[in-house]
Amino acid sequence: MSKIKILGLFVAAVFFLSVAMLLSGVTIWSGDDPMQVLLNDPVAAELMAYVEAADEVRENPSPTAKLAHYQEWKERFQKVIADNPRSQFVGDAKDHLLSLYNGLGEYDKSQTMLQVMISETRDPRKKLQLQNELGTISRVRHRDSQNQSDIQKAQEAFAQANEIFLSLSSEERDDRIVGMQVVNLYTAAMAAREANDHARSVTLFRSARELFLSSTKIGEYATSMGYSLEPIANQEMVQWIRVKEETNALECLKVLSELPSPRWSPSHYALNYATLWYVNDTKGFQGFVSKWLSENAFDDETPILMARLGFSYFDDGLYDKALPIYETLRDKHREDFQKLEPKAFQQGNDGHYERVLFDLAKIYAQRGDVSKAANTKTELTTLLPQSSLAEILTGSVFSSEETWTLPERPRYLALRISLAVVGLALILLALYLLWTREKE
Repeated sequence: MSKIKILGLFVAAVFFLSVAMLLSGVTIWSGDDPMQVLLNDPVAAELMAYVEAADEVRENPSPTAKLAHYQEWKERFQKVIADNPRSQFVGDAKDHLLSLYNGLGEYDKSQTMLQVMISETRDPRKKLQLQNELGTISRVRHRDSQNQSDIQKAQEAFAQANEIFLSLSSEERDDRIVGMQVVNLYTAAMAAREANDHARSVTLFRSARELFLSSTKIGEYATSMGYSLEPIANQEMVQWIRVKEETNALECLKVLSELPSPRWSPSHYALNYATLWYVNDTKGFQGFVSKWLSENAFDDETPILMARLGFSYFDDGLYDKALPIYETLRDKHREDFQKLEPKAFQQGNDGHYERVLFDLAKIYAQRGDVSKAANTKTELTTLLPQSSLAEILTGSVFSSEETWTLPERPRYLALRISLAVVGLALILLALYLLWTREKE
């Protein structure tokens, strides 16, 4: 390595460590030459060596090289921290060691180390950060272990973090800290959801949403961390449905439907809401979706919502209501489906449009519209040649004037088969009695 690069690394390390200590409120030196302090401190020397080693791993990011790097520096940081507990750079070394534990999946060590670090720090903002990190690590560990004690630790850590946040003065609650709290509340809510504590989860999601909306800068900071309003409001809506709170769930749906640049369209969230809320209530589902379609503007996924309404009508035998929806989708929105479901059209089967054409052909056949039924089947086999549903559309209805009837619903079919068996048994019994009487 050139002298220029070594000097650059040294200067960068001095700047990094100086800023880190300044932000933490710790005085690094008192009258001593800062360069001399760095040269004489073994922990600082290891930190600078680590910066160089990390650069080399980034140039050779193979799994083997990365694992060897993690193992080596885990052991080196453990030793230098144990040998120099009073170094002014121990905090930074511990932060790196914590990252190495996490990278190696040694979450038990991360938990133990975080608990020690939390007990040692007196800075409330640093304690807040560590408590939330403990919650996150415990939640990650729970995913691997499925041990309820880990998710319990996560919830306890997040609860303590929230108490610390609420205790901060207004001066300590800058936009960065509050924006970070939005992320922490969301993560805490997810942990509660994974513990099936839906009442706690929905409270945390709502707090995260309200905090996000309390300031433009706070929202921007949370978004920069990868946590936008959309997933927060969506998760909150689902949890309100879980706890059977219709008004609050609809409030979240309203928030989602008014987002300026959503990832998913309002119709997507309306369908999600209706499917979850009216899970065993087809009439309620139909009424909600019909009202939504009449009151809200057309968006990218409106055809999907319309199709699902048509399916619901069809499954309930309300063919007169399903028919105009299906015809509208076929006549005006075929290209929309091709954009929404490109994989289905590439594979030649599956998707909402396949079901639309299939049901439409069956309705025409049931009504005796033979030519329309045949034309719809042709469209289905042309657009989706691999469709397994098209194979069901066979019979004389497509070649004569006979009226084709819809297949029996399973519940009636089973009953009629049973009755037929009983009837056959009775006939056989009657024949047997006649035969025995003639012998007499």
